[in-house]
Amino acid sequence: MHQTPQSKSEHAGTGPQSDARLALGFQSLVALTFCLIVLGALVRANGAGLACPDWPLCFGNLIPKFDVQVGFEWSHRLLAGCVTLIFALLSWYAWRSSARSRTVTALLTVAAALIAVQITLGALTVWLKLAPWTVTAHLITGNAFASTAFLLALAFRAEKGIYELHHTVSIRKRLGITAVGGLLLIQLGLGGLVSSQYAGMACPEWPTCNGGVWFPSWGGAVGLHLFHRIAAYALIVCLGVAAYSCRRDRRLRRTTALAFALGILQGSVGVASVRNGIPVELTGLHTALAAALVLTVVYALHEVWSTFGERKSLSATH
Repeated sequence: MHQTPQSKSEHAGTGPQSDARLALGFQSLVALTFCLIVLGALVRANGAGLACPDWPLCFGNLIPKFDVQVGFEWSHRLLAGCVTLIFALLSWYAWRSSARSRTVTALLTVAAALIAVQITLGALTVWLKLAPWTVTAHLITGNAFASTAFLLALAFRAEKGIYELHHTVSIRKRLGITAVGGLLLIQLGLGGLVSSQYAGMACPEWPTCNGGVWFPSWGGAVGLHLFHRIAAYALIVCLGVAAYSCRRDRRLRRTTALAFALGILQGSVGVASVRNGIPVELTGLHTALAAALVLTVVYALHEVWSTFGERKSLSATH
């Protein structure tokens, strides 16, 4: 029987419907990974990082006897397994598509590498008894995987083979938002170190640090905490500058304004955490806001650099 081009595309798993399903699938994966990141923070805040002292089993069992701490750690592992499985299924479905772009291929490869590294870091975190470098790297890699899955969702949302002419984004805005992304990465690493080094209460006051002194020391846990605070102030200022510079840019103004609002809220929750002794609930909210801010800045970066790519492609066709 003769197949139309549309039926061939549907049989091969390609076409607009397939792309829409993949976009929805990767969006769902981003949401699950977001929950996994927050759950990881709650595991840490509840002192449950070694509630299962072995890996990949827990007390030598697939399903152990539960208490509150074991429940947190085991649920974290279960959700991580679900994220891995869903990513594998989505990747298989995307990979069998003969129409996938080089961008999608590259992103799938990066995401697969990140999830492999993340699994390894999860094991090392247990085997090395919560070594600070494994905890921090685990946090950064988790956010990097969420960001890559988000970029895959955006890639499958885009219309294939059609370039829409957007207004030009100035090099100043492009570099400015890229700098914000770099500073956010540094702040994320500092936040991971503050958590893993138990430096959250090294400065138990705000805006001063200890005994009314602003900068009592630049060494040890106190210095680490202070660097985290200063980076937070700098990040909020940079987010505000980006939002102001993009206020008349219809493609970027909402995203940069949201990022600025998240930055202010994140800083406020950080202050409240210190002044209330780092309660578990605020720790979870602090991590959730950080993950949301990462995804928002990644979207802004996608917008400014995809515009650059579109302009290059348009120039090549003329």
